[in-house]
Formats: sequence, C-alpha cells, structure tokens
Amino acid sequence: MTTPLDRYFEILNRVDDDRSSLQEIPAIFAENVLLLDCGEFVQGQERAVAFLHRKADRRQEARYFWKSSVGEDGVITAHWSEVGQDRAGTEFYACGRATVVPDRHGRISYLNLTLAGSSDRARLLTAKHMQVWSIPDRRERALAMEEVYAEDITFMEPEPDRVLVGRDVLNDYIGAARHQAPLVSMEVESFYRNQESAVFRWDAVLPDDSTAVGWEFLYTASDLIERVVVFGPNREAMTEGPR
Repeated sequence: MTTPLDRYFEILNRVDDDRSSLQEIPAIFAENVLLLDCGEFVQGQERAVAFLHRKADRRQEARYFWKSSVGEDGVITAHWSEVGQDRAGTEFYACGRATVVPDRHGRISYLNLTLAGSSDRARLLTAKHMQVWSIPDRRERALAMEEVYAEDITFMEPEPDRVLVGRDVLNDYIGAARHQAPLVSMEVESFYRNQESAVFRWDAVLPDDSTAVGWEFLYTASDLIERVVVFGPNREAMTEGPR
C-alpha cells in the first residue's frame, strides 16, 4: 500500500526533471501541516510548499531512498537517505528517520525528517542543534542534548547579556523559550563553516506574521557542540512583536 510518506518522497524525486511536481504537494498535506526538515520547520500548507521550492533551489540534483512502515496507531515511519549535488556541484549524502502522522482524510498533518548522518559534519551539527530546540518534551529533549552538546555547553546571547552553562540549565531555557515565543517557521537562510565552527543565519516567523532574523555561531573541537553564541532578537523582544 502506498502511504502519504511514499507519495511525498516520490514527488520530491521528480522535482529535478519537473519543478511543477511540487504543485502536487497540497493534495497530500493538511491545511495546517507541521513540516520539520532536519531542524528547520514551517507550519501551514502554503509555507510548506514555499519551503520545498527554496530547498530545491539549493540543489542541482537530489534523490531520496526510503523504506516505510505503518504502525498499529496509523503513524508512518521510515529510514531515509538522500544523495545529490548542491549548486556548487559538491556531492552530498544525508540520512535519518521520518515520522508522519496522517489526519482522518489520509493527508499529512505532521511530518518530521530528522538528520542522523551527513557527509557534511558542520551541517549535521547544525541540524542536530536545531532539532533539539524543536522537541517539546523535556525528557526527550534531554536525551537528544547528550548527543549534541558537551556536558558544560555554554550558551551566550550578548543581548540581553545572557550566559547559560550546562545541559540542564540550557534545557530549562529552551522549554521556557518555546513557551514564551512560539514560532510558525524557522529556516536557515545562509550557512558557513570551518574546521571548528559553523555560522548560520535563521529567519523566523511568529504567529502574528511578524518576523525575526538572527545569527548563531556553533563552536566545537569534537563531535559535540561546546559553545553557542546567538546574535539576534532576544525572546522578550520577539514576544513584543515588531517596533
């Protein structure tokens, strides 16, 4: 039986030859779908389609491989992998897990693609960092943080001069931030890296359609992130909206 997740990947695999294939996405997405893709996320059918167009713009070619299964509760899961070339002609590889929750009409209401492996170490760390912030459950988030952050992780926001040290402290802050400033989208717009750090710009949209832009610097000398420095609006300012 073909699942909504199968149809999703099949559509993406036709995009290289026919970009108009993305016009089929609304037929398989619920109107208020939540799409999480390797740490980035968007909510709403229109935003999801626009996100997939922007993602396609970053690639010369890409192809997905997957094997899905349906649980007794109707939740669809899969192991997926992707190979291709970016716009610079650099070959890439990525893999992870996918989870889909269909609505009562069989459309995708929730789709989460998590990144577990990548040919680009910096992008893998960035995705895992963003994936942590997307997890609503504190215990689940704590387990994920063990694979992403050093035990004495330092999180810094120069404005308003906030410094947090340690996974537990950061976990509490993430929970509070998610409650204080919920978002309807968070996307990576530009990305740079070297051997010990990754820098990326994110664009966020709040429920009232106001926007926020920020930069994050991730520092690492191992497979774990040791320091995060954020330049952008603090959470208090984001809840106040644009000025």
